[in-house]
Amino acid sequence: MSSPHSIPIVDRISVLPDSLICHILSFLSTKQSAATTILSKRWKPLWLLLLNLNFDDHDFADFTSFRLFVYSVMLTRDPTSPIQSFRLKCGDSSGFNNHDVNLFIQSVVKRGIQNLNLDMSPLPFHFELPQCVSTCSNLTVLKLRKLSLNCLLDANFPLLKILNLDRIKFNVDHTCFLENLLNGCPALQDLRIIGSLQSHFKDEEFNGLLKLVKAIIHNSTNFNIPFGWVCNTNFLFTKLRCPYRYKVPTFLNLNRMKIVFQLTNDWLGKWKWLIEVLQHCPKLQNLIIHERSTYENEVGDDDWMDPPIVSKCLLSELRTCSLIGYKGMKSEFQFAEYILKNAKVLHTMTITASPVDINIKHQMLTKLYLCLRGSHLIEEG
Repeated sequence: MSSPHSIPIVDRISVLPDSLICHILSFLSTKQSAATTILSKRWKPLWLLLLNLNFDDHDFADFTSFRLFVYSVMLTRDPTSPIQSFRLKCGDSSGFNNHDVNLFIQSVVKRGIQNLNLDMSPLPFHFELPQCVSTCSNLTVLKLRKLSLNCLLDANFPLLKILNLDRIKFNVDHTCFLENLLNGCPALQDLRIIGSLQSHFKDEEFNGLLKLVKAIIHNSTNFNIPFGWVCNTNFLFTKLRCPYRYKVPTFLNLNRMKIVFQLTNDWLGKWKWLIEVLQHCPKLQNLIIHERSTYENEVGDDDWMDPPIVSKCLLSELRTCSLIGYKGMKSEFQFAEYILKNAKVLHTMTITASPVDINIKHQMLTKLYLCLRGSHLIEEG
């Protein structure tokens, strides 16, 4: 039997073609990719060929070293080498200025960037996106966080499929800024908007995002969310404050929806509004309602009446329904009872009660358990 020391050590990774090694390195941060140069001469030039650049200041002891590293990478790479994806995440963005960021972005835009991800927290709106991005027609993914946007008023992104706007400030004096931006994204499939929106929306003048599959809209102000924009989506997740203000279009493709009602005591008409939503969602299969109110004396819909026509989704589509934060108020119970009674193909009804008192929770769930059922298989939680 040969000695273990006689078994040759084979470096299987280093014999792989450059393209495959670069693909493996693309899953690492740029700093980690650069560290592979110590492995052998074979690895030394490969990280400079990567199509994806991923910079995160959490990988560095201080911001000065992070800033120098980003500059060194951008200056060391072959200026003709393409860059497909560029991510810049700064937890301490005070060390950067607009000049720094503009240089980086202008450089990657010239190289045919397809995926641009900028996170400039924690300082909000300290940076302004450069004008060159508006002409970047190759973009398929655009993710922006804590930035000021002045340059995308006339943007045209024919290939853009994913758009994330997280706590963005619009400084331009134009009431339809976001509407114009979305009009320039005809191929958009995934839309995520988080934070306070300060635009005025003319819902009736926008034809909607025809290829949209997923929409997540979280807004911190009481403005009229233009649901007409996202009426073609399959999945909708939104946080609302005053639901009765929102005009409900017909969601022809929607099969999953989650609605979170934010903290407010101005909820008169909420459950009736939800019934209207169901009337406009003929293909809805999964519904989640999350109430986040802490008010003990909420106004109820004491004049509740079951609608004369049961929505199509209840008769033939709705499979799961969840009520989170259930308090057992009159109109709240009537809504739950209506779902239980009319959902003919419901598989699961999950009700999570908010009171911590076990006796009160038991009483509420017992009352629901005694409701008539439209379907046979129902679980309650």
